[in-house]
Amino acid sequence: MTASPAPPAPSAPPAPREQLLRWLLALGAIATLVFFFSPSWAAFHLWSRVPELSGMIEVRRGVSVLEQVASPGTAVSDPLHAAIQWRLLFPALGHFLGLPPFAVFALAHVGAGLVLAFLVTLLRRARFTWADTALATVALGAASWFFTSTGWLGYYDSWLALGLLLVAFADARWAVWLACLWAPWVDERFLLAAPLALGCRWLHRPDRFDVRREVAVPAALLLAYAGLRFGLLSGRTAAGATAGGYLTGKNFLDAPLSRIALGVWDGLRSAWALAAAAVIVLWPQRARALLLAVASLALLALGLATAQDYSRSMTMLLPVAVLGVLLAAAAPWLPRLLRIAVPLTLLLPAHHVMNDRVNPIFYLYHELAALDTPPPLAMSELYELRAIHAMERGEFAAAQSDLALAIRLAANPASPAKQRGILAASQQRWADAHRDFSLMVEHDAKNPDAWFMRAQANQALGKSADARADFEHARSLAPADWPTRPDVARFLARLNAPSGGK
Repeated sequence: MTASPAPPAPSAPPAPREQLLRWLLALGAIATLVFFFSPSWAAFHLWSRVPELSGMIEVRRGVSVLEQVASPGTAVSDPLHAAIQWRLLFPALGHFLGLPPFAVFALAHVGAGLVLAFLVTLLRRARFTWADTALATVALGAASWFFTSTGWLGYYDSWLALGLLLVAFADARWAVWLACLWAPWVDERFLLAAPLALGCRWLHRPDRFDVRREVAVPAALLLAYAGLRFGLLSGRTAAGATAGGYLTGKNFLDAPLSRIALGVWDGLRSAWALAAAAVIVLWPQRARALLLAVASLALLALGLATAQDYSRSMTMLLPVAVLGVLLAAAAPWLPRLLRIAVPLTLLLPAHHVMNDRVNPIFYLYHELAALDTPPPLAMSELYELRAIHAMERGEFAAAQSDLALAIRLAANPASPAKQRGILAASQQRWADAHRDFSLMVEHDAKNPDAWFMRAQANQALGKSADARADFEHARSLAPADWPTRPDVARFLARLNAPSGGK
């Protein structure tokens, strides 16, 4: 088997119909991937409605990104995400353009679309059929870079992938140089992966590889970034965000071997077969094939050793998988490989894999159903029950916090509002009790106890007329024997006392 010939020199721009079909195919690939590997719409909606639930992994980095949008370069308050302090490209754009949060986060999805469109362009230039282009695009897209960019807010792995693919395969050198300017400000791992991407560029088009222009300028740009980032800016970096602090803070390989292996698989999934294809096609040229294999394995090991997110780290090897597709363009086995790989990658379970946990990724219909079936984290009843137990133990501050969250989460906040009103009344905070009992009245207007409790708060606040009006309304809703209930009878006696019950 021999390597496929080098691609021809850049041709004239494609016809408008070809361009339109390429974009439509990219959009179709996005739709397919979102259906099989859906973002956590319920988590996004829940956080937008209840910002207190910012600890969910799907939105937690988004909180830190918004801090950076408000003040680019500021120390990140969340130690788990301190490493993003100088990943400033998109926070700075959000800050200086005044973008709303949804637009800042949507830039990751825009990047995903651009990556898929670029892949379609590469494959069509290599004269792939439309069917094989679609299959290869889905195979290369069904990987961690897409899952994280679309499924977790504040992650811009799609742009890291785009930068690496531009370095490896862009026709114009200026596109490579620009990628070396902006991509490190998306993720510092671009520095680690750029040499391999340049190696893919050389293997893809050895006859057109001018070392001085292809390597010298990118190397100078990356060295300039490294000097600025790890030199001048290092003194302004929080301890956890320094390279030394990040790498010494945790042993990232401290995980079961099975989890590490799962993280490697879920990094590229079926595209690993395409990465292997690059070595297979190059095998007649042993030195080049071995060089690619050793460099890829070294980068794989480096990615695992320097990041908590195992699967995300594999994005650095995406150019090798794309190289495999392009080099095998003329191989008769490639269409069969794609027809096996794509159904497998779409149907096999997918995960976000970290060294301390594994998060499953679900189909679109599962995530849409989750909008109506909240997880335990979002169940107001659990927070209300926990608050009641806290009140029984005398832990009133904890009860107050849980009841506030229960009210925010509840579709009908009448019950947690009642409990918070009772807590406030027990502490003689009658204004707060009146607020909560009014909320109870608003959402449970046919409950006589709601009006009765607000009547008691009104009386304590000296609003006798309002107290009597609420009491009479409660009596109109209650059973005939309700006024004989001991607590009701005592309140009525106070209400009818000449002094107004004081």
